[in-house]
Amino acid sequence: MNAFQIEIARVLVRKALRKQRVTYQQVGEAVGWAHPTGRGLGPHLEVVLHYLADKGLPALTTIVVKKGHRHPAADAMVYIRSALGNIDIEATQQEVFSFDWRSVPEMAANDDQLPADRGAWLTSFWGFDPASWGCIGFADEWRRNAYLKNSKPGGLVAIYVTKNKGPKEMRGKVIGVLEIGHDAGHAKDFISGEHWAAKELDSASKGKWQYAVKATRAWRIVPEDWQPVETLFPRAYGNTNAELIGANGVALDADECAALYGLDVYEVPVYGQAAPIDPTIQTLESALVPSRAVRPPSSPYCVGETDGPKHLYILKLAGNIAAYLGRPAKELEEKHIIKVGFSKSPRARRDQIQSAYPKGAFNWEVFKPDPQPDAAPYSNAEVAIAGEDAMKKRLIEEKAEVLGGEFFLADDWLIYSTWSVGRMVAEKAEAVAAT
Repeated sequence: MNAFQIEIARVLVRKALRKQRVTYQQVGEAVGWAHPTGRGLGPHLEVVLHYLADKGLPALTTIVVKKGHRHPAADAMVYIRSALGNIDIEATQQEVFSFDWRSVPEMAANDDQLPADRGAWLTSFWGFDPASWGCIGFADEWRRNAYLKNSKPGGLVAIYVTKNKGPKEMRGKVIGVLEIGHDAGHAKDFISGEHWAAKELDSASKGKWQYAVKATRAWRIVPEDWQPVETLFPRAYGNTNAELIGANGVALDADECAALYGLDVYEVPVYGQAAPIDPTIQTLESALVPSRAVRPPSSPYCVGETDGPKHLYILKLAGNIAAYLGRPAKELEEKHIIKVGFSKSPRARRDQIQSAYPKGAFNWEVFKPDPQPDAAPYSNAEVAIAGEDAMKKRLIEEKAEVLGGEFFLADDWLIYSTWSVGRMVAEKAEAVAAT
């Protein structure tokens, strides 16, 4: 193995010591691969596999899986079986998890490569708004004490929205993650004044959840990764009454922690916290790597994300744009304020931009793609940039009014034309990249 392949093996060892599977994307992000989704890592993983087989060591690479799966994909199993024969994959993975990898010095994992194993819990909220609600709350002090006793400072709490309250599109789905310290206090100290007042005015929540533990960081899961709680955490949710999960919280096991770490997230503000946030769209595992630098934005709405599959998008501002721009309504007939760009999650990008606006009558909507395909159509940022540049070029050539950055005032017909040319150029760039 070369130095890069040893680095891959060490990442896998760290996961194996936690008895966790790992996705190609997590491996790619951990080792700084050109495509963090893991495209192209196969030949390196094959070298690691044969090296381990020659040494008589367990097959580490069998714990590398696609997101949402327990076992390697069929194409990967071809290479695994060519080296190991017709193995029982579940038994082989368990052998990897039970082996003492500390006995192999050259595989010693670098503690800086992966976030510390802090443990993770599951609980339910009526929504997810850490900027106004910066804590988890308990109905009784003994419940809070039990959580503090059984959790670690800086532990993670996955939040799903209850099935009978909260926004309908979020109900029953895991949508966010909180980092929780052990700073305990009254809930009103960790909740914004208006939200506390609204809570106490609602008979369903008045006087509840007053024994709180402060949140220190928060991440919103991109909408494309929202999953029903029973699908993402079948054991934690299925083995416990939903009311008890909301009241006490329940710990996630190793497999469920691994599933949580593999979700794409972006950091959001927490009430009472002044630390800068990193809005990069990336896996939770990558977001938790120690000493991650937060890059300053180059414009008010410029946020980063790891490379990998991308969508082009057009966002449209819904509302009375004549009032917004302070112009006569007749002048703006059949015109719209739009933003063009690319992202691995257009809906997450919409939410990030919307968060910079005060709540009111103006809201950003994902205009294109509609409907959004399940998989991003373009393999990397370079391809998507070609499409975005083509959209901007079309808008400028057709005299759309530039409102700053990637924001334009454009006629209805031009918006459709812009989307068509962006897709066409991106598809050509994709074909070139594939040759």
